Amino acid sequence: MTKTPEVKKETPKLISREEYIADIKIRWKLFVEEIEAFIEDVKKLLDFIKPYVVKTVNKVKEIYGQVKTKFQK
Repeated sequence: MTKTPEVKKETPKLISREEYIADIKIRWKLFVEEIEAFIEDVKKLLDFIKPYVVKTVNKVKEIYGQVKTKFQK
């Protein structure tokens, strides 16, 4: 049985503190932009579905009123 030669693990290159801080700032800026875009999308979704929700609520109120009057008679 032959032995498999050991493979040395390469040590990753460490970045300087300044590079690390700059990277964090870039990532934070991207995160904030993505969150703002998400909030805008949710606002658009709410504006889109609002008329349907209002219409549905009004219809349910109407049907409830009709059923309530039938049972009160």
